[in-house]
Amino acid sequence: MRTRSVYVTLPSLILLSLFLSGCTFIQGLIGKKGEPPSGPDAIPPAGYAPIYVQRNGTFSPNAADAAIQVTRIDATNPTQIKVYAHIVDSNGTYLSGAANGNWRSWWCALEDQIGGKRTTITDFTLREVTEAERQPHAVALVMDHSGSMGETRARAVQDAAEDLIAKKKGEDALAFVKYDGSVLVEVPLTTDAGSLRSGLRKVGLSGFGGLTAIGNGIQAGINQVASSPTAERKAVIIFTDGLDNSSTVSQDSVVAMARRANVIICAVDFGENTNPDYLKAVAEQTGGSYYKIYQTSEFDLVFEDIYRRLRNYYLIEFSPKTYGLHTINMKLCLERDSLTTIASYDNTPNAGTVALLNVYFDVGKSNLKSESTPAIENVLSLMEAYPTLRIELRGHTDSTNSTGDPDFNRKLSQQRADAVRDALVAKGITSSRIAAVGFGESQPVADNKTPEGRAKNRRTEFVILGR
Repeated sequence: MRTRSVYVTLPSLILLSLFLSGCTFIQGLIGKKGEPPSGPDAIPPAGYAPIYVQRNGTFSPNAADAAIQVTRIDATNPTQIKVYAHIVDSNGTYLSGAANGNWRSWWCALEDQIGGKRTTITDFTLREVTEAERQPHAVALVMDHSGSMGETRARAVQDAAEDLIAKKKGEDALAFVKYDGSVLVEVPLTTDAGSLRSGLRKVGLSGFGGLTAIGNGIQAGINQVASSPTAERKAVIIFTDGLDNSSTVSQDSVVAMARRANVIICAVDFGENTNPDYLKAVAEQTGGSYYKIYQTSEFDLVFEDIYRRLRNYYLIEFSPKTYGLHTINMKLCLERDSLTTIASYDNTPNAGTVALLNVYFDVGKSNLKSESTPAIENVLSLMEAYPTLRIELRGHTDSTNSTGDPDFNRKLSQQRADAVRDALVAKGITSSRIAAVGFGESQPVADNKTPEGRAKNRRTEFVILGR
């Protein structure tokens, strides 16, 4: 029997190998090639006129050229909202001193709105933090060096990073991170300006130019600042001109990592080809700020603005009674004019977060009082808005409640948690979505020896188990 010889040329062998590998090799070549450079700068939308903070000045109640801005709202603790505000004039001067003296008459209105219901907040605190206090900060600047940036913009962002070195305070530490589809910590966290300048390579896209791994870049920035033993505040500034197309870490994982490390994410989207929902959500969920810019000339301005606002701000704190998407209206009453601003925040608790539920009972009893209705309605609206949301209700007492008997207190706390669950079930929520547990006096959060401490220990909480 004759055999037939088959001759395979080298090109045929390569094609066969590519076919059998499912085109993995081709994909690898595409990934290494990266993204083509973007075209000219995008045209900003009508009315686009950002004011970037570039210097500090002094507030005056007869100021005629000023605006109040809410830069960011920290709702990571859903029961304690932190509003970071700035009073800025049209020349980019931050005006300091509006928390002194007669500040209550200047900060004349703070209103919180949810679901069409408006609440005037009178029980809020105000304080100002300035760079004069010299609180050390740790900041990682994470810079997009994907192919779409192009050489000119890559060099511009490197110039902006160098400018930031000149602006930083001596006690502050910076780190520089570059990323495309891979990540490089070019300059590890340091307070030394000389090391920052010598370590920053102003070479355009040399060594980069691939795809875009935003999540991996943020993760590297978090790792840098989280290690700082002295920083009062830790922040990552993430800059991108595109979409995340090659990260190995998810958006949720990045947020969880930042929250565990107490790191805020300040995000900058540049141009038209970005996904604002991605970085805006990361910023909001970590208590950071979000910027959308359009011009290469804005790079150094926006980096300096973020840095200055981290160092100088008015902090307004208050405790909302409800959970969900809120709108706040803030007003400053000055001699010549009134300054107003509107901002929003979402304090829906994340899974695992313990949130206080403002429900009320008579001493030693488990019947819900009528004052509990707003809290019940609020949780009801959350569970209706998120049909798969599951919660656990937790009842607690103080150690002197009624008889002071631990077994009595455990049973009472269970009955109170059950009462809240029954109220929600009566309004149409499936009982399988609600667990109820009574802890009695076993988990105090304050000193039971004082009336104030016992009041804090008598509480009902809820925890979101899953969404």
